[in-house]
Formats: sequence, structure tokens, C-alpha cells
Amino acid sequence: MVEYDPRAAAQIAYALAFRYRNEDVDGRRNFDAAKRWAMRSIGLLDGLPESSVTEVASTQQVVGGIAIPDLLHSGVVRERLSDVLA
Repeated sequence: MVEYDPRAAAQIAYALAFRYRNEDVDGRRNFDAAKRWAMRSIGLLDGLPESSVTEVASTQQVVGGIAIPDLLHSGVVRERLSDVLA
């Protein structure tokens, strides 16, 4: 049985958003996909508690070659990916 981990899913979504924003795919950047993945990460993180450092601490340092912030909450995603969320 596969267990669902919303924090891990949010970290993966963040990494996908970051990659789509920063790297060419088929010769171009895909800002629409970056926005979708950023919004997914935000949606997942908004559903998680964030009243302590322990609750927002990332469980993975790197996902798919993308460094994950040590503390990841929806505000961090909004700040770091603000250009694709506008």
C-alpha cells in the first residue's frame, strides 16, 4: 500500500514548478506549467499545519536536482515563484 504524504507531494510540486520556470523544455520555458505546479504546491501546503518550525521543515533536501528550502510553506512558494504566479 502506498501512503500519501502531502508534504512530500508539495515539495515535488515545488520542484516541478521551479524546473518548468527555469529550464527550457523543447526549446522554451513553460511558465503555464510552472504556475500550475506552484499553485498545487501552495494548495497542499495551505492544508498543512504551520505553527512551528518542525511543522514547516522540509523532509527532502533535493527533489529531481532542485534544492528544496529548509523551511517550506505556502509563503515561501509564493515569494520564490512570484513571477509565474502573477
